[in-house]
Amino acid sequence: MHRPGRLLAVFCLAVLGLAPTALALPPEPPPPPAVPVSAQPLPLLTPPKTIAATVVRTPTETLRLSLNKTATVQLPEAVRDVVVGNPEVVDALVRAPNQVLLAARGVGQSDITFFDRAGGVMRRIAVDVHVDADGLKAVLADVLPDEPKIRVSGVGDSVYLAGTVKNDVAVAQARALARRFVKDEANVVNLLRVSSEQQVLLQVKVAEMQKTVLKELGVGLTGSILRVGDGSVNLATNATVGLTQGASQLFGTATVSGLGSLAGSLSALERQGLVRTLVEPNLTAVSGETANLLAGGEFPIPAAEELGRISIVFKQFGVLLNFTPIVLDPGRISLKLNTEVSAIDRTLTVRLSNTEIPGLTVRRASSTVEMASGGSIMIAGLLQNDITSDLSGLPGLMDIPVLGALFKSSSFQRHESELVVIVSAYVVQPVEKPGLALPTDGFAPSSDLDRILLNRLQDNYVIRSPANPAPAELRGPVGYIVR
Repeated sequence: MHRPGRLLAVFCLAVLGLAPTALALPPEPPPPPAVPVSAQPLPLLTPPKTIAATVVRTPTETLRLSLNKTATVQLPEAVRDVVVGNPEVVDALVRAPNQVLLAARGVGQSDITFFDRAGGVMRRIAVDVHVDADGLKAVLADVLPDEPKIRVSGVGDSVYLAGTVKNDVAVAQARALARRFVKDEANVVNLLRVSSEQQVLLQVKVAEMQKTVLKELGVGLTGSILRVGDGSVNLATNATVGLTQGASQLFGTATVSGLGSLAGSLSALERQGLVRTLVEPNLTAVSGETANLLAGGEFPIPAAEELGRISIVFKQFGVLLNFTPIVLDPGRISLKLNTEVSAIDRTLTVRLSNTEIPGLTVRRASSTVEMASGGSIMIAGLLQNDITSDLSGLPGLMDIPVLGALFKSSSFQRHESELVVIVSAYVVQPVEKPGLALPTDGFAPSSDLDRILLNRLQDNYVIRSPANPAPAELRGPVGYIVR
């Protein structure tokens, strides 16, 4: 009756792994008999052999490519991968298994590596993309056919011009054309050299003549002309008009008396003036360069600054010349010049507080001209004729015929001026020093005896040219043909 319950308990314990040892599984079969093994020594282990690995390096090729241009690369076999170092500089397009098209997209440098199907490197190319130097070469050949020695190179975003040209005009034209191919003026590197250095001597002549004529005549009356009882009528007139300062003091007056209480004075003046100005500055400069000359001085002028401070500014005066020559063709010169001749004029003085600032009389000319070497041209000229006439006197009385001259004064002034500026230019070359003459050549100061007794400040001297050397003595038959 209790057997089914016991079997159920045994099953539950077997499931939980807690079956009693009495219910163990059947015994395992006995192990097979041991096989006797004979002991043998182990073989000696040899160290592994070192195998030298050879790394094959693919040489790098160089390819210069103009901006926005393309180039085709042929490969020995089919390509699997193309690696571009800088895609913003160059782009690669596979047109065929063994043909790749390279397109320059930006200025710079980049590497391109081509791999075959086995993963090996077939070719490696270093691409240098620069501005379009070939296009500039073609433009220079068309515009400047007479300058075949100009070389053009593109490096990055810059253009290098090298070689030799005939004159400075070709340099300026080549530089202007190259500027169109770059972004900025600084990207044009000018290494052009003029085949023959050309220097220009400029001679400027500033000639001026001034003539002044002044005439003044006046009669002055002083005294009583009418007396009525205790009253009287007095008259006083001036004998000068006032064109000149202190004319009566300088030249005196003639006084007429004996006319009762009336005295008359006569003032007469006639003055003539002549001024001659001649300035000849000379200056030499290399073609294309600017030269400056100042023969004069500088005088101080006060200038106001912030917070009531005063600084000193110096103003130049004298002979000023600056010019820039350009040799266009052999014997043809282009000049850009500025010339000025100024002098201090005390009559134009301006008083500021307790400071007197002198004025300047200036003759200034600025122009751009072209001429042949050795030629001259007048770049400026002035003809001025000013006439000033004044008449002053007593109203009514000065209009009386004949006697009206006693009640008036007249003056006449005329100022004539003529100014001419002439420019001459020469293409010159340096010479040896003995070939140039100096103003001090042969000068010798006088002795004390000559200076005191003969009023000589220098000795009389004569520049003697060196004597010609005697010709060599001829030897042998002279005047015959010897055979």
